[in-house]
Amino acid sequence: MTTVSELVSWFDQIAPISLAADWDNTGLLIGDFDAAVKKVLVCLTLTKEVAQEAIEQKVQMVVTHHPLPFKPMKTMNSGGSDGAILWQLATKGIGVYSLHTRWDDANGGINDSLLEIISAKNLGPIIPLKTNEEVKLVTFLPGDSLGKVSEALFEAGAGLIGNYKECSFITEGTGTFFGNEHANPVVGIKGQREKVVEQRLEVVCPVSRIQPVISALKKSHPYEEPAFDLVMLKPKPNDSGTGRLGLLARPTLIAHLAKKFEKALGIKGVSFAGKEDQLVSKVAVVCGSGASLMGQAFMHGAECFITGEARFHDLLSAKDQNKSILLLGHYKSERFGVEALATKLQSRFATVKVIASGSESDPLKSF
Repeated sequence: MTTVSELVSWFDQIAPISLAADWDNTGLLIGDFDAAVKKVLVCLTLTKEVAQEAIEQKVQMVVTHHPLPFKPMKTMNSGGSDGAILWQLATKGIGVYSLHTRWDDANGGINDSLLEIISAKNLGPIIPLKTNEEVKLVTFLPGDSLGKVSEALFEAGAGLIGNYKECSFITEGTGTFFGNEHANPVVGIKGQREKVVEQRLEVVCPVSRIQPVISALKKSHPYEEPAFDLVMLKPKPNDSGTGRLGLLARPTLIAHLAKKFEKALGIKGVSFAGKEDQLVSKVAVVCGSGASLMGQAFMHGAECFITGEARFHDLLSAKDQNKSILLLGHYKSERFGVEALATKLQSRFATVKVIASGSESDPLKSF
């Protein structure tokens, strides 16, 4: 039996929570972590049609790209559009999960896939993910106190590394001390040098949690004066972040790039701004509505910006800078990635039937 919790853990692995934009709403939005899952519906947007499809298909979970709710809700009832959809699913025991910007920017996610369509070398994110400042805490203690102190540090926020918690390193050595007349040593005698076998415990800790971690150390440590070191760590190299920059194998007409997207994504016509006969080598991609990153992409040397949709003034800005912008359509630039996610999910959980929504379509039509 596969549970909601198992699916959530897998999602956290392929698209870490750290990739979510600070304005986004991802994760299990409604549902029971312990509920069994036999059937999942994957969609781009959770509409009333998709909700009805989920009920008719008798699924236990809907995985939607765009979150619902997106913004905080004071009430959830049938009086509002979003509330009605969520209430309808909740009363049927159907959970709702969203990856959104996490899947956009995950390794192997939508933006990576857009670069693959045009055979561009992945140069990394347009905006690298900020690495939280960390400190390494090193302390020394007797072996019989190792469990108590470690647990206290973990509960205070130390020992987190990526998707893992309660991380530490332990080595054994010999410690020495000389207690003066005011000392009250737990082991040994004051007034003489003592040698004791101790454990060296090392844990990493976010700078924001260092005070509660030190407090937890002092409360749980058996020594009157616990010795500890704080080592400031340099930020780790980071290839994660928002959007992607790519390098083409050779200068290419933007019209040729457009044709590749049309073929791969089933687009009838890619809109563009710029010069039709322009040759470009360095590109940037952001699926969906990503034009807010266009300026940073051009600063990084991108000659063509590829996204789903953009404002009129973004188009003028690109043209004024002698750059190009290709618009794939919001739906087309993301729906294929949802289908790819459904395939990956099915491959990972063979006992769960995964279906991509057949009821949703691009709301923007042409006559």
